[in-house]
Amino acid sequence: MRGDDFAELYRQYLPRVLNYMRLRVDDEALAQDLTAATFERAFAKRGQLRDPDAFPAWLFRIARNELGQHYRRWSGRGAHVPLTAALSVPDGDPLPEEEAAKRQELGEMLTAVAELSEREQEIIRLKFVGGLTNRAIARVLRLSESQVSVILYRAIRKLRGRLGVGEVK
Repeated sequence: MRGDDFAELYRQYLPRVLNYMRLRVDDEALAQDLTAATFERAFAKRGQLRDPDAFPAWLFRIARNELGQHYRRWSGRGAHVPLTAALSVPDGDPLPEEEAAKRQELGEMLTAVAELSEREQEIIRLKFVGGLTNRAIARVLRLSESQVSVILYRAIRKLRGRLGVGEVK
């Protein structure tokens, strides 16, 4: 992979990886550091990527590894930031009424997501924050694509039921 190609992928995936890290750590500077470390490692190992279509899964596997290394070094095994930390992520300059309504909806959503299993939460993060396809998520988590699809379907169904959105059978 050429440097120019990597630069374009960096521009495309930087916001996704940074937002993913923001949901996993409760410190903006740390999220930025982990994101930078992810891209540094990806750049250094770019010659190992054989299939350019696999880049998103490859990158997010590196991101997950960086996060795991951080927790093993500093916080102990299994530590993570609650999804409610996303409430503090800045989102522009909406009107106060819009901000309050949005925060309430987000709070309800994050509470519902926090009730899911860790695997379901990770798939939700990778799908909706990371913007990965089910195939890419399967590569990251070392599951089959059909397993990811089923877990995602069931997790969304649980969320809809908990939030009272749509029809749940």
